[in-house]
Amino acid sequence: MEWVDRLVTVTGWNAESVEFDWSDTESALGTPLPTDFKELRTRFAAWGAFSDHVLVLEAQGESESVQTAHASLLRSVRENPDNQRIFEPFGLLGANGEGKGLVQWGYSFIEEEYYWLADTSQDPATWPVVARVDPLEAFQRFDMTASEFVYRVLMEADFSVFNVAATIETPYYRAY
Repeated sequence: MEWVDRLVTVTGWNAESVEFDWSDTESALGTPLPTDFKELRTRFAAWGAFSDHVLVLEAQGESESVQTAHASLLRSVRENPDNQRIFEPFGLLGANGEGKGLVQWGYSFIEEEYYWLADTSQDPATWPVVARVDPLEAFQRFDMTASEFVYRVLMEADFSVFNVAATIETPYYRAY
């Protein structure tokens, strides 16, 4: 996993990898998740943040997991259908019984949100990242993996509005 390896290198992260069971999450979503993302969580297994900015959701857990976050978002849309507007033009995966829509994989401490534009009929490795700076802002699309997105946020000062490279000279990963 080229981008995951790059993140390990630039952050100097050297903790042991941990294999997670993604079966419950993938079953709940009705689709496998991108291998790149699972490798990212395997290599950065401890809960934490990249440069105290980007948090990547976990495999399992009651609050900070992909499955829990998705279930919470679906619940908010089902309880209040007006909330669907927040996710336009894509919608949430499974909100309308369709195999297409957003699945959140991370966020930042300053309210940025990171999703995949999932399509269960496509290879998850091809799902683009969509992100927004604020829940009231429009989504921006990035044709790349989650780990490439995180790398570019950390390392490229000219990478969209999401970058922290201009203010954080040496990227790191901090486990909490």
